[in-house]
Amino acid sequence: MITLYRRRWCLLILLVAVFIDEAEAQQPGAAAPAPGVSTSRETGGITGRVQLPSGNNVSTWVKVTLRIAQQPLMTITADKNGEFRFTNLRNGVYWVEVVGDSKLYETVTEEVEINRNRTINLTITLRDRKDAAASKPPAGVVSVAELEQNVPARARKEYEKGTKLIGNGDVVPGLEHIRQAIIIYPDYLAARNELGSQYLKQKRLQEAVEQFEATIKLVPQAFAPRLNIGIVLVEQKKYREALEHLNRAVSIDASQPAAHLYRGVASLGVDELTGAFEELSKALILGGDQYAVAHYYIAFVRIKRGEKPEAAGELQAYLKAAPDGELAEHAKTLLASLK
Repeated sequence: MITLYRRRWCLLILLVAVFIDEAEAQQPGAAAPAPGVSTSRETGGITGRVQLPSGNNVSTWVKVTLRIAQQPLMTITADKNGEFRFTNLRNGVYWVEVVGDSKLYETVTEEVEINRNRTINLTITLRDRKDAAASKPPAGVVSVAELEQNVPARARKEYEKGTKLIGNGDVVPGLEHIRQAIIIYPDYLAARNELGSQYLKQKRLQEAVEQFEATIKLVPQAFAPRLNIGIVLVEQKKYREALEHLNRAVSIDASQPAAHLYRGVASLGVDELTGAFEELSKALILGGDQYAVAHYYIAFVRIKRGEKPEAAGELQAYLKAAPDGELAEHAKTLLASLK
């Protein structure tokens, strides 16, 4: 999830100074109602997590499509932890289709039945393509699956139990299994990254940093922990330190919109306006409406440049793409002040 601000703002002159600490961005894995989806409160939903064949977190984006028979209702991009959700669904039978890197993984489809207006939790595992051996990651990028070939069976079992529990919403017992996996095998990269990611969600920032640093020490070229520690440092308003890790993350995998988004936010935090604008724009190009929050931060770049009409346009673009986003009220207040 990409989380940035929550508190209310008072004066426009203070908005730019405190923007990183004051709001929380819309989750990339969240889906708004689509045609054929009910807006009634008497509805259920589907939440889920996509994982690699090894059981580890996905380290690249995956697209998740919700269908009724052959009719697609909506397509979203899972967040950086592979998590997604569909809400406001009528009772009935649905199909959830997951598409990852087509060179490495086959398309996976799961049938789901919603009844009694309940929310169904899924864990969807990508399947290796038979010819995937010929499609290796770029030179210098280490895949999580390659790093875990020698993980002891006991540690892997604990990790799998933990991720399954977390995927079902049982975070506390799930974390206990993740910690046990690390005790058994201290160099367990995916387990440390998962533990750090959960600490980040809980705002236990220093504990998250410790796990990501340990992961980076093991594998400097792993993308996910570089991105995650950059997010933590942005949360702590340590923007220059964050940029060191986010720059490295982008050099490892420049296709990830989340890395560009946070590099843009960190650049804005140190008043590097040109770099901020470029990175936030890349997040929009790569992530589309799922990263519409980038418009919100581009508005701050334009305010600092004195481009108030253009800033208003960015805020309007954000509100059009995410009218119910967590920053929507802040965007409306700022838009009104610009007018």
